[in-house]
Amino acid sequence: MATVQGRRYGGADADERRLRRREAFVVAGLDLFGSEDFDAVSIKRLCDHAGLTQRYFYESFSDRAGALGAVYEDCVQFARAATIAAASPFIDTSSGTVGQNGVADADVPAAARAILGAFIDCLASDPRRSRVMLVEVVGVSAELERQRLQAIHGWADLILTFARGTRPSSRVQRLAAVGLVGAVTQLLVDWYTATTAPIDASSGPDDFDLEAIREVCVELFVATHARLEW
Repeated sequence: MATVQGRRYGGADADERRLRRREAFVVAGLDLFGSEDFDAVSIKRLCDHAGLTQRYFYESFSDRAGALGAVYEDCVQFARAATIAAASPFIDTSSGTVGQNGVADADVPAAARAILGAFIDCLASDPRRSRVMLVEVVGVSAELERQRLQAIHGWADLILTFARGTRPSSRVQRLAAVGLVGAVTQLLVDWYTATTAPIDASSGPDDFDLEAIREVCVELFVATHARLEW
């Protein structure tokens, strides 16, 4: 007699239910990792917050670092979607890809301001995402470091795509894009630190105003675009 595969419950098959459970853990992880130190968030707490058992946790993740990695990836994709949406007035994305030449030279300042603003707003509007992306993911494990570096290079690729479209980029142009990602990231780390746990009494939120950070980053992007003939 043939066995029944993929039995459906509540209108969802086994794969759909597994995906929903994983998503529940990602939501729980955003709440917990986004508000507390990594070491303070146990697997039991993640399970309790998600309303699921440890059996289901290990169905999706091997350990807490794996769960944090999934939350980090979700945050990156959220911010990436926002930046692409902000770039849409300046590039043709009707086919789902960027046109051959990227942003027109005359539009670079406005495009940089809109795109960087969208990215910064993603972090500023949700302290959980800023904490996960800027603080908690750093130094947890070798695998998470690889994931974080892949994300940095993914942002660099996106910058080059906005700037050059489908045209190939030189080694120097690519290094410059990675450097710009690093500059934006460090300024935002300093902003987050200043607003949550200042390093010393001489620094505070006013020293790292987000609008000022955006304008500095715009100038960096525009100058790099002009200097390297993106």
